[in-house]
Amino acid sequence: MARIFGIGNKKGSGGSVPGRGLGAINSETDSETLSAISDLNKRLKTRSIKAKLVVGRNHLFIRGTFADSDGIKKERKIPTRLSADINNLVSAEARILTLVEYVNKNGFIPDQLMWDAPKIELKGVSKGITVNEAIKIFELDYWKDKDRNKLPKQQTWKGILGHLNKLPQNATLNMGVLIDEIKQSEPESDKRRKLCQYYKRLAEANGLNNVELIDEFVGKYKAKQRVNIDPAKLIELVEMVRDNDKWGWLTASAFCYGTRSGETFSLMPDLDSGTATSVCIPKGKKSMYIKYPIALTAELARKWELDNIQREYSFDLNSYDPTRTKYLGNQWLRYLTPRAKELGIGFLQLTDIRHNWGVRSIHAGLDARVASKSLGHSINTHYEIYNSTYEQIDAIKASKKLNK
Repeated sequence: MARIFGIGNKKGSGGSVPGRGLGAINSETDSETLSAISDLNKRLKTRSIKAKLVVGRNHLFIRGTFADSDGIKKERKIPTRLSADINNLVSAEARILTLVEYVNKNGFIPDQLMWDAPKIELKGVSKGITVNEAIKIFELDYWKDKDRNKLPKQQTWKGILGHLNKLPQNATLNMGVLIDEIKQSEPESDKRRKLCQYYKRLAEANGLNNVELIDEFVGKYKAKQRVNIDPAKLIELVEMVRDNDKWGWLTASAFCYGTRSGETFSLMPDLDSGTATSVCIPKGKKSMYIKYPIALTAELARKWELDNIQREYSFDLNSYDPTRTKYLGNQWLRYLTPRAKELGIGFLQLTDIRHNWGVRSIHAGLDARVASKSLGHSINTHYEIYNSTYEQIDAIKASKKLNK
């Protein structure tokens, strides 16, 4: 291992310990770079990353206590193969994160460092780093002005990372790699739109040229029009599952109050007022807040005894767990799907239940502003989603007026 990494002996020539005190024997390294390295190490310590960057012979090394593949654990000084230049610190930090991620997963350092491994060369202009390393650099750029402790931000990054991890991790980052992966997705789809968005940000964070080439593949995504399910079918479904302790109450509540599936785990009905309280989880970068959904109808809320809350998990503004909420939402849909098939609505998604509330609110004559607040989206979004329903209602009213 010492031969491969060039490590193992703590003393360098002349009996010095290279790297200690950052620049003890590195007169070539300027004070600005040493100060930046010190700041970098403070950030690593704050994030509980047990490694730091040091300088030796005017090059950057990773110092930490790691085990090798033979199980020998000791303090090591691992070369990053980068010179001690302030312009290399982002790449050095990315290499630290890559190494620590590998060690945390496997328990030991690799026999061959990731940045020493042969790279897969694909078409395009190479910037000389692997996709895996480029993702680490993008991660640093993504979090530089965000609070890592906020769960919605963590969930957003997790979603982005899921798309980035589908790229060939050992390939050299270039526009060809990114565009080849984009081409594998369906044109004009939401997936392609997201891939273009995330891959362009990855390219920009790593300084690739010609990033505008990605724009040609975005297309014009348009969400598919949802099928409006007969409310009688959904009521029949609720009646079928209402006695289930795990999913019955949730299904009935989603139908009555039109909450997003995740929001239903926070719902607190008030049968006396015909309303409820829930956390609103809006799309995009908006913060969560408390909203007050309206029951459609209060009679059904009483019939299904929605004040008798039955669910295995709940949250408030301070305890939202996006991972668990999403997992339970998937389990909920798996439970409903075979039962929905029995009723001829096997295509049912949990969003369809919420959408049905929006349509019913229009037919019930509920003011659009009130309905949009109950659903937890803007009035513009409300009209955009339910435009066809409003047009239908207008046509019915006009017909009645003409045919009196």
